[in-house]
Amino acid sequence: MLKREFKVNLKSLILWTVILISMFLLVFLVYPSITNSDSIKEIDKLMEMFPKEMLKAFNMDIASISSVFGWFQTEGQVFLVLFGGIYASILGSTILVKEESDKTIEFLYSKPISRYNIINSKAICGVINITLLMFIVTLFNLIGMAISNDLVLDKFLYLSLSPLIIFYCLFFVSLAISTFFSKSKQTMGIGIGIAFISYLLQTISNMSSSVNFLRYFSLFELAPSRYIIENNGLNIISVFVGMGIMVVSLLFTYYNYNKKEFFL
Repeated sequence: MLKREFKVNLKSLILWTVILISMFLLVFLVYPSITNSDSIKEIDKLMEMFPKEMLKAFNMDIASISSVFGWFQTEGQVFLVLFGGIYASILGSTILVKEESDKTIEFLYSKPISRYNIINSKAICGVINITLLMFIVTLFNLIGMAISNDLVLDKFLYLSLSPLIIFYCLFFVSLAISTFFSKSKQTMGIGIGIAFISYLLQTISNMSSSVNFLRYFSLFELAPSRYIIENNGLNIISVFVGMGIMVVSLLFTYYNYNKKEFFL
């Protein structure tokens, strides 16, 4: 069952890995020519013209984009977390319900496989795929930044691996929500929406203290890059909150999926 899941979801894993690696490869190729010219000074001056709230939202008030690693702490984190979050949400929202949508649930029921086994194989496959995505991208970035001679290793590892908490939560929350539906087209849109809304809530909350409370409704706040940059570590409370969200979401998935009626 688990082997089948890997085969079915391999193409999407490769696609999203290529997308993220291509984006970072472009930066590694282009940035050296920018940092070795006078244009970088103009970029720093341009940054000073932006509102402080906007700079804060993208960590540009505590990290300079005058280097590759500086870019990684600012815009790079946005791309990494947002694209990885969308992948995790899509995977969670479709990996279970597509058996109904594609009518392959009939095949599974013809085998001695319980609903618990179905959920277990989907959940394990999802976690491994997300982990593989981040491992490959992190390894690629590590090599790229080492070649660029622009790397703070401990901070880089924190920034690269901490998003896994966000991605796992997005995956399990989307997985739980998908148990209410029977069409993958419906759940895919919901999954993407969860990722985008979470990101927007975090971004808006960083722009003004008056709306700072919105961050408590964002899954992206479980591993905020700003906290990592300033403290060079993770917020342990957020880690435990994230683990709680995963456990509750998985338990709900078991509960709701087991009482769900299938129309074969």
